[in-house]
Amino acid sequence: MTEVHGRKRVEVTTAAIVTISVIIAVFGMVFLGTSKAARAGETDTQSAATLDGSTGTPSAPDVQPATGKVQDIKNVVMILADDLDWAAFNQVPRLAALKQQGTTLSNFVVTDSLCCPSRASFMRSQFVHNHRVLSNVKKTGGGWEKFQSQGLQNDCLPTWLQKSGINTSLIGKYLNGFPNATPTENYIPPGYNYFVTSTSKNQAYQGFNYTLNENGTLKNYGNTPKDFMNTVLLKSATDYISTVKTPFFLEFSSYNPHTPAPFDPKYAGTHNTETVPRTPSFNVVGTNEIGWLAARPVLAPHRIENIDRLWRKRLRSTESIADTYEALQARLKATGHSKDTLVIVTSDNGYHAGQHRLATGKQTAFSEDAIVPAIFIGPGIAKGAVISKIASMVDLGPTISKILGAKTPNFVDGRDLMPLLLRQPDAPWRTATLTESLSRTLPGDPDYSPLEAPEFHALRSENWLYIEYLNKDVELYNLKTDPYEMNNVQASTNPAIVAQLHAQLEALKGCSGPSCRVADAMPNGTWISPLPQATVAPTDNATPAASSSALVAPTPSSPAQ
Repeated sequence: MTEVHGRKRVEVTTAAIVTISVIIAVFGMVFLGTSKAARAGETDTQSAATLDGSTGTPSAPDVQPATGKVQDIKNVVMILADDLDWAAFNQVPRLAALKQQGTTLSNFVVTDSLCCPSRASFMRSQFVHNHRVLSNVKKTGGGWEKFQSQGLQNDCLPTWLQKSGINTSLIGKYLNGFPNATPTENYIPPGYNYFVTSTSKNQAYQGFNYTLNENGTLKNYGNTPKDFMNTVLLKSATDYISTVKTPFFLEFSSYNPHTPAPFDPKYAGTHNTETVPRTPSFNVVGTNEIGWLAARPVLAPHRIENIDRLWRKRLRSTESIADTYEALQARLKATGHSKDTLVIVTSDNGYHAGQHRLATGKQTAFSEDAIVPAIFIGPGIAKGAVISKIASMVDLGPTISKILGAKTPNFVDGRDLMPLLLRQPDAPWRTATLTESLSRTLPGDPDYSPLEAPEFHALRSENWLYIEYLNKDVELYNLKTDPYEMNNVQASTNPAIVAQLHAQLEALKGCSGPSCRVADAMPNGTWISPLPQATVAPTDNATPAASSSALVAPTPSSPAQ
């Protein structure tokens, strides 16, 4: 046993490692014998829940049968917001209403709660440790320059689709730092038939006074209401839908509601009274907090006022995401594509605002940052359904490719989401997924924060959030009894469970391609384990198990995510 920053960390003995290896070897047989709850496609008996900003709180079931068939889907439209969390999503009524129009994945987890690494994961269907785009800027190992220096732009989702005859387009935010290190500012990356993005870098976040590369032509925009960027981008997107031939893929990548949260002037008088939801974690000290988090003071009243002020701007800015959905859906209907198009609404990462005494930002493993809205609307997709199985940003590429008939390379880490969305009860599914933060931001980065968490690898399942920081600190939250992630139970949880979580995290953070789909299905404390207690060195505060049944996750006392 060792002391790490004043906290005791479980050290697994050699015998435990051997035992874990045996479990991994036989886990496939055990997994097939687990309860139906460990299988894909099982939806919660809840409607598109009123997700309250960090966790899913179920309401009365109101699931409507799907219209059409998945086989009818010929096109995919993905609306990708920028820094949109569940709390803001739910405080914009038009967006909250979308949960009754499709199927919600309530545990849709990003690979990194930071723009460029997350977007690279979407494009490559890889975890951050595999695509190695670690941040937003070249200096810290990320950005467009890192992406293109590795040649990743030549082998990613748009190129897979285009090679299969799909007309591909990106309209909006591409990768941070673009078009640095390109031959010309009007450069179009491989894989796109139609490409519209800002060449103004950080200025693009202001919403006005920017330059667009409009499919190879540079055009400047000013500061009048008609120049608001999301409005201009939306015009390009609706024009594209009006003229493109099936099959097509459109990624509409908004800059909203990323700080400083610019908004369409027509929303200037809205959201004047809303505040950040005062969840149990808002500006509260948790139990057994570790170094980086324990050092955060309670936020003073004037800081909370500032957070609420920014929050209202974020809600006005988020209205543009609702505008985007409505305009694109209307154009799909007008062109006859509403019955053959899947629409996905999601975000590159979430955002915290006062939770855990963290002012505003992201880059933590907490649910506010790592779990983002994800709603699928289209033929064959049930309306009002919520699925709590763990899904990941790396799953979008395989899913879109499968639907549109494109081939994916062997290096893909993710899974096809369709068995989940179609609620196929016998389809095997993962037990957990990975979130990583492998670099620090610097001044000048639009996401810079001097108070960000240390680098980490985190394992998230339906039952647990397990985080190992690179400074050796460890956090563990029981999501069944502690959905707001307030009580670090690493020292008091049965060591065998901690050993399982550690083993799965180790496997995931070193996985690549097919091995990720083995590592993500390992046992992690949700079933009765044969692991002998004597093989693990207990912590001083660990509660000894009376029997092997103690390895089963506790019965929930509050709603699961």
